Amino acid sequence: SRCWGFDGSQAVSRWRFRLPLLLYRRGWGWLLGDTFLLLVHEGRKTGKRYSTVAMVLRYEPHTREAVICSAWGQDADWIRNIRARPALQVQIGRQSFTTQQRFLSQDESLAVLAGFRHRHPHRSRLLASVLGWRDLGSDAAARGFVSTRPFVSLRLIDSDHQFTDGE
Repeated sequence: SRCWGFDGSQAVSRWRFRLPLLLYRRGWGWLLGDTFLLLVHEGRKTGKRYSTVAMVLRYEPHTREAVICSAWGQDADWIRNIRARPALQVQIGRQSFTTQQRFLSQDESLAVLAGFRHRHPHRSRLLASVLGWRDLGSDAAARGFVSTRPFVSLRLIDSDHQFTDGE
């Protein structure tokens, strides 16, 4: 069955991905380590603040750079919002900071996805299964995946002034 433009398996997947958001809202985001981040962004039309949780595909603690992708593709609201206005803030665990963002090229996205598959083979297969994606193990499947999903690098702007420990 279809509901609001996506099938039932996507509805279940979206619900599962809301669990980390609930943890962040309750101050327990630190339990997630650097597996998920909380992205605060502004609505492109309303200016209203929104929070979205995304799985981190690559994280560099020394530069505080995280790479995420839009599991739902180019038309996800948060992608459209940060294309119009840069993200306001990122929280990874207890760390909260202002970032500069950059959309990755297809080649960069492929490299991030390959690294993620190598470092986290079980998580990669689980994601593919839960989200109804094909196995992302082949180069053709990976190219198809990154061609329809934007990858975004979020990097700390100024470690002396922007970084705060939060809850």
